[in-house]
Amino acid sequence: MIRKIVAVLMVFCAVNMGLTAQETNSSDLVFDKMVHDFGDFLLSDGKKSCTFTYTNKGTKPIVIQTIVASCGCTQPTWDKAPLMPGRSGTITVTYLNDQGPYPFDKTMMVYSTATDRPITLRIRGVVHEKAKSVSELFPIAYGPLRMRSIQYQLGQIAQGETKTDSVQVINGGRSSIEIGFTNVSKGLVIKASPSTLKSGEKGYIRYTVDTRLHTDWGALSYSAHPTVNGRPQGAVPLEILADIRDNFTHLTHEQLADAPILLAEQTSARFSNARQGSVIKNSFNITNRGKSPIIFHKATPSHDYTTVDLPKEIAPGKSGMVTVSVNSARLIGEVVTGVTIVTNVPTRPVFALMVAGTVVP
Repeated sequence: MIRKIVAVLMVFCAVNMGLTAQETNSSDLVFDKMVHDFGDFLLSDGKKSCTFTYTNKGTKPIVIQTIVASCGCTQPTWDKAPLMPGRSGTITVTYLNDQGPYPFDKTMMVYSTATDRPITLRIRGVVHEKAKSVSELFPIAYGPLRMRSIQYQLGQIAQGETKTDSVQVINGGRSSIEIGFTNVSKGLVIKASPSTLKSGEKGYIRYTVDTRLHTDWGALSYSAHPTVNGRPQGAVPLEILADIRDNFTHLTHEQLADAPILLAEQTSARFSNARQGSVIKNSFNITNRGKSPIIFHKATPSHDYTTVDLPKEIAPGKSGMVTVSVNSARLIGEVVTGVTIVTNVPTRPVFALMVAGTVVP
């Protein structure tokens, strides 16, 4: 029981973390990419460098004020002079390759005069002590198309924005292949670059979740089935995971001051010795201490035996009840369940309610 509760509490901590940095381009400062993947290389290969190109799409000069790397092993250099509108500049990032034979994923927070929040750039790769075979490096096979995994994380995306990432793949077959995709989820844009790979050639699958194409909220799973030379491969599609939250990036200080404020009297409830077959209802009182309505975008139960009833919104100064119901028809013994709710509250864009207890015959 304690292990289950700890797991749910870990989810609470995760869903209540807000967006602290911009992981997409700003409207004025636009990068050619947000992530550079070095792929696989050896510890003996030494330092690795890459370049991020940025363009001033605005009407005023932009200055890159500073760049803070997540690790001393990552060293960015850039031009400190103002960048005029329409002009481009570069950030050169060097990975020292002194951390040992491990996968790495490093971030750089780019602070500039273009936006109030830093823009996050990333470099990643896998360092090996000795060379490995294709099947070891790319264990997942879609026919001759091989990749590292069938599931990839995009992280948080603000509603109305897009986020892009890529994954390295290789043609493990003996002849050239053309890569495509079928049964692509709404809101997902995915393609191979290049679309044709020769035998033994590496390329990338580039995927974008565009929230403008399909509006949804919370933790979402997007999928696409790879095709090789027009034929679907493998039984399981690729899965792209993303967490869609409300977009607060353009709110002024005045708008933030007038935003809703969510106060929950409690976020967990416990029941004891409920009879199997009964429906256990637990109500949570939510109060709006802000100056504009709380809007509940979406509520997602953690299990199919859990349902939630909640108002569409709560007016300023008012309270509302969120009821989490547990159908115990198929349950016995210890139960831990919950609901994740996406809101328009800047200080609490996502919050979770937990219900735990025991079901007896």
